[in-house]
Amino acid sequence: MDAIGSINVSTHLPQQSLTLRQGLERYYQANPDFVRNQDLQVGIMRIPWCDMQRHDIMHVVTGYSTALEQELQLIGFLLTALTWKRPWYYYAQSFVVFLELLWQSIQGKAWGGIYHNPVQVCQLYLKGVKQGLALPQKINAAIDPETVLDRDLESLRSEYGIHNAGAWDC
Repeated sequence: MDAIGSINVSTHLPQQSLTLRQGLERYYQANPDFVRNQDLQVGIMRIPWCDMQRHDIMHVVTGYSTALEQELQLIGFLLTALTWKRPWYYYAQSFVVFLELLWQSIQGKAWGGIYHNPVQVCQLYLKGVKQGLALPQKINAAIDPETVLDRDLESLRSEYGIHNAGAWDC
């Protein structure tokens, strides 16, 4: 009730879900230094832009941030959530990055000033693996991003049974 005795009624309209395109824009605004619209050269390996974009899309759909803890979960998720027919470096990304971070942890190195012990590293990775295994429908690893960019994020998550970690919807 307000000062004159009437009841204040606020109506809460349901917030409309973002499209994947809108979520990606938020993702890229938060990460302006990320490579966009071009292939990425990593040493002697070239990662095609379409594969980089798919990785970025999975950040938005899962809601995982780019913080190293959530990146670890995402690479575990991608190992088990995608269809098995995919470029070899998708597997390398999952295993090699996990092993590299585990090795750094064993050596006592911190990431971004935060140390995670080897058990924590394994737990974070396995959390993502378990989430990917729990999906009722695997995600096509070769999906054309253009076919889903204008889809509602909530409908994409619902279709695949993905729990949103919430990083890109705010």
